[in-house]
Amino acid sequence: MTIHKSKGLEFEVVIVPDLQAGTGNGGRKMLSWLERGLAQPGDSGEITEFLIAPLQRKGDDKGTAKAWVDSVYHERESQETRRILYVAATRAREELHLFARPAYKADKNGELSLLEPRNSLLATAWPALEDEVRGQFDAWKAGAVESENEIESIAASGESNLVIMPTPAKPTRLHRLPPDYVHAQGENLAAYGTGLVITGFGASRLYERHEGGLLSRALGTAVHALLEEISRLRTTLDWDAARAALAHLEPRFAAKVRACGLDPGHAKLIATEALRIALKASHDTIGQWILSPHSQAASEVCWAGVVAGGLRTVRVDRVFQAGSAPGSEGEDCWWIIDYKTAHADNDDPTAALPGLRRIFAPQIEAYAEVLRNLHGRDAILRAGLYYPRMLLLDWWEL
Repeated sequence: MTIHKSKGLEFEVVIVPDLQAGTGNGGRKMLSWLERGLAQPGDSGEITEFLIAPLQRKGDDKGTAKAWVDSVYHERESQETRRILYVAATRAREELHLFARPAYKADKNGELSLLEPRNSLLATAWPALEDEVRGQFDAWKAGAVESENEIESIAASGESNLVIMPTPAKPTRLHRLPPDYVHAQGENLAAYGTGLVITGFGASRLYERHEGGLLSRALGTAVHALLEEISRLRTTLDWDAARAALAHLEPRFAAKVRACGLDPGHAKLIATEALRIALKASHDTIGQWILSPHSQAASEVCWAGVVAGGLRTVRVDRVFQAGSAPGSEGEDCWWIIDYKTAHADNDDPTAALPGLRRIFAPQIEAYAEVLRNLHGRDAILRAGLYYPRMLLLDWWEL
């Protein structure tokens, strides 16, 4: 998987190949610009400003403004590369393996010399790895001269290229809750809540939700991913073709479930159940309405906005424009739909909806606040909680 997709996951063994590969940063740009936050909103009410360095004529010095903007931009790129490397390295529980093929050159006398890496994860890790890499390069170079054979990789040359990283001087301190700890809210949330968590910067959480156990979270994750995929397939295929294409993707979603920390056997069972739920929803009239193409439709969309005095980022399962009621004509209302894999065990599933709404409504209302920031306070909104296991939609006006 990519480093970005590994965020939040952990594995016993992590292998990061091709550290020397270019990151794409540091390239020359005709137009240099950046956006930065303001300490106080300007006259227009904006909280950011947009800076563009003036273009220079060919042959002229790029000027102090462009040099400053470029330096700030390059520093941001450098910090982002550090964060990416940190994410990759901290996914490992037991072993971390870093692979790289450093570049080298030969002078006119045939003498080989190692080149310092640039614009890569290897360049970011160079202060920690330089001595080890140079030592292996010198050993490889000596062997290459003796054998007079071209060797493509340092990793293939030495008897051992395993670097044992020293353990931290101080072990990590674990703080455990006491056995009699009780959550401050004191609520018993029996239903599984699988909506993604809203995050904030410097502000308290907007709502509470039950995380559920590992298996319930894995099932919810798989169902969300399958519903997102079938809504994407429906943009170009009819229902029968979309269902057939979705069924062929079951092994891929089983692999995603395994990434949640489940063994292959449980992962296959969860993926099979999630596919059954998604296909069942695709035959439901309300499910078809939600998953079909609509104006401004998007799945797993991310929004950012100021809510309750803080900058918030939210991820919405499904949003689109449609009529004022499910299945009705028109595009005058914004619909915010959140999928919930809760399931009522009693004979009347609809009786569970009011209690579930009390749990999940604050989440939808937080999404609605961000949407109003994006599309205006006069936007007509509808909220919906869709339960694919019960084939029920609980909706209301906002």
